[in-house]
Order: sequence, then C-alpha cells, then structure tokens
Amino acid sequence: MHYGPAPRIAVWITLTSRGLVPCPDIMVGGFGVELMKTACLVAACLALAAGPSAAQSLELGISGGYGILNGSDLSSGEFTSEDGIGTEAYSLSNGVRIGGRMAFNPRAYIGHEVAYAYQHLSLSEVLDLGPTSQTSDLGTVRAHNFYYNLVAHALPEGSPFRPFVTGGGGFTSFFLPGFSSFSGYGNTKFGYNYGGGVKFNFFMYGLRFDVRNHVTGRPFGDYLPNVSGTLNNMEYSVTFSFLLG
Repeated sequence: MHYGPAPRIAVWITLTSRGLVPCPDIMVGGFGVELMKTACLVAACLALAAGPSAAQSLELGISGGYGILNGSDLSSGEFTSEDGIGTEAYSLSNGVRIGGRMAFNPRAYIGHEVAYAYQHLSLSEVLDLGPTSQTSDLGTVRAHNFYYNLVAHALPEGSPFRPFVTGGGGFTSFFLPGFSSFSGYGNTKFGYNYGGGVKFNFFMYGLRFDVRNHVTGRPFGDYLPNVSGTLNNMEYSVTFSFLLG
C-alpha cells in the first residue's frame, strides 16, 4: 500500500510535463542500441541463409495490420488518499502495426525471416474510490518489435499458393508516453512468437496473410505497481512483397 496513485509514474508525468528526463537507471534499453543489435541479427541470418550450393529466393515486404492484446492489464494495487483507500489499475490498448519483412528461402520448404514492426498503443489509468472512479488516458506508448523466425511451408518454392507455419524469437522495446523512440529510455522485453498464414505469389509480386501470437514480459515494472506475468499480442497482418531470385 502506498499514498497516492503510483508515485513513480506520477514522478514520470511531472518530469515529462516539465520537459525533464528521468535517471537512466530507471529505464534501460535504448532504441539505438536495439537497432544495432537488430542489424547484427539481420547480417547473421543472411549469412546463414546464403548457402553456396542452394538455390534461393528473396522476399522484401511491407506489412500492415492490427495487434490485439490479451492480458493488457499491466498492473493493479491499492493507494491511500484523503478520501480513503482506493484501487488503481493500468492497462494498454490494442493498436495498429506497420513494418517490414525480409525473408530468404534457401530450401524448397524452409525459409528464414527477419522482421520489424512498430505498434501504436496507449496507456490508461483507472482510479477507483468506492462510489466514484476516474479513467485517464496517459498517452501514446510506442512499441518497436524485432524478431527472427523460421518458416516451414506446406508446398515447395515456386508454388503460387503456399500455406506456412512459423516460430521464432526477438524483443520489443516499449516507450512511455512523452518519450520519443530515439530518447534512449525504453523498456525492452525479450519474447517469442508463433503462428501461421498463407502466401500468394504472382510472378515477381507476393501477398501474404499472417496470424501470430507475440509473447513478452509486461513492461514498465519500474513505474507501475505489481507488474508481473506475460503480455500476449495477437497480430493480424497483410504483407505486400517483391519476390527476387
């Protein structure tokens, strides 16, 4: 129990309203560092995919879709005010996803994929003091998703219709409202994803539909009370691709 709703997030709101930046030991995992990690991951995946004896194709795609959060309630707890003991709860909303995919298909049925997606979320707060409650929108949360996946197709390379299943791992960097993606104050959570979809190939163009569940830890434990467990982010997306090779 504490006095006043989420004192750490209250400090954050005060700092951002004054144009100040919190101490680096509160929020870690800057976007620039994660971008460098991702560049290394891409290079490693490309080296693995480019076997000297294997015929291969390259897919470069732009994707868009929507992410639906299961377990979006980040935290809850009690606080004490002049009006008595109340409860507070913080949650994330669903949001639009945009990004890109790059895939190599070095074998007839197996492919490698690296991807990035930005998701636009919002953070809300509900304060409940018995007969009265108050809901506040605290602003936009920017989520940057980076991951590598292994893709197994049901039909061989060159087929115009290719159902697939996929699984992989990566990380998501979450940024609290008031902080840009390049501020260096992100909260990074590692996780995994799995799902499937179907690809339609038309000469040098492709269209694919994906359904995936992205599982990470819940963010912002340094600011919100009682943060634990996992966050499930169900992706529904469409990708337009250029097929090379």
